[in-house]
Amino acid sequence: MTEIRQYLFTILLEPSIEALIVDLKNELFEHIGEFSSRHSRPHITIGTMLIDERKEAQLLELLAGVCAHTHPFQIHFSGFGAFKAHTVFVRLDPMQEVRDFMSACEQATLGFPAKKKWKPKAKNPHLTIGRELGKNYAAARALFIDKPFENSSWVNALRVQKRSEKGAYKEHSLIQLEKPR
Repeated sequence: MTEIRQYLFTILLEPSIEALIVDLKNELFEHIGEFSSRHSRPHITIGTMLIDERKEAQLLELLAGVCAHTHPFQIHFSGFGAFKAHTVFVRLDPMQEVRDFMSACEQATLGFPAKKKWKPKAKNPHLTIGRELGKNYAAARALFIDKPFENSSWVNALRVQKRSEKGAYKEHSLIQLEKPR
């Protein structure tokens, strides 16, 4: 029997930056109460695919090839932003290196047999604080939008998670960025 799984590919951050983002999520919780993404580990989503689990090794090999040819790189964060009516996030500035990495991963999967092809979760990579905020969006936006925030984090790996189509994601593996400088 075919087992269809959804794979989520994300950039993890350095532990010190993760801790800062968790603090921001806790600050938002103190102001608006529970919200979607409060308990998710801070990350930047690169993309998702829905595939037959029997094709997993082939998919991971394609992405490992991208990672093997990618230098570790640094992400810079500058201020906050919002997607109208639902999400507040930390801005990447500039975001081109992340977009290039997203594009390389997507290009590597062209032609791969998938139930749902590679798709970025967002065209503008970002670091989510709170999403699906609904009636709390205005308060969340007001809390962060004018605050200063400057920081950076090295990207050294691509995190892979998987789930059944309706299940919760579980950690699967890390693929290290390996291209020597």
